[in-house]
Amino acid sequence: MTFPQRPLRSWLLALLLACPPWALAADVHYNQMHIQREGANKFAFSLSLNLTQVLHQVLAPQSSLADFLKTYSDAPDKVLQTALAKAGSELGHKSFMVLPTGAKVGIRDWQFPPLAALRESLKAHAFLLEIPSTTPPHVPPMLVQAQGHSKTPVGRAQLQVHKVLHPLWVVQPHDQLWLTEQIPLAVVTFE
Repeated sequence: MTFPQRPLRSWLLALLLACPPWALAADVHYNQMHIQREGANKFAFSLSLNLTQVLHQVLAPQSSLADFLKTYSDAPDKVLQTALAKAGSELGHKSFMVLPTGAKVGIRDWQFPPLAALRESLKAHAFLLEIPSTTPPHVPPMLVQAQGHSKTPVGRAQLQVHKVLHPLWVVQPHDQLWLTEQIPLAVVTFE
């Protein structure tokens, strides 16, 4: 057995250090949420989501992913728009911040990508499912916006989101944290 020449060994070592074995191309994009306070009592939530999977879990968890993608990628605009309204309502119903007073600040007004972009993502995901592979298909994340509004100024609150968003990487002005099934809520600070 012979070993690679010294420059090649150095290059391979540098590559291994720069690209650890667990950083594979098939790694999925985790759902992310950025929280920005706009004034003392208004919040903007920007989410980067694996939206086709989130919508499947919210709208039709009993059906297979392939059936869900086929149904909604071929649905008329009005049906797709109604489904998005239902998804926004469901996500908003189970996503909120609880203030120290016990009052809830709902995460509402979910704004999804344009229907054409969403339809293309659904079709792309359906196409990728048809390709034999040992790794799960990766569809680029999509941007979703939401808002929250409190009657009183907020300095800190307890954040909880719908479980279909887990695992969720939350970025806020003073901290970054994970929300998962094991850790479904966390304190966020805005002071």
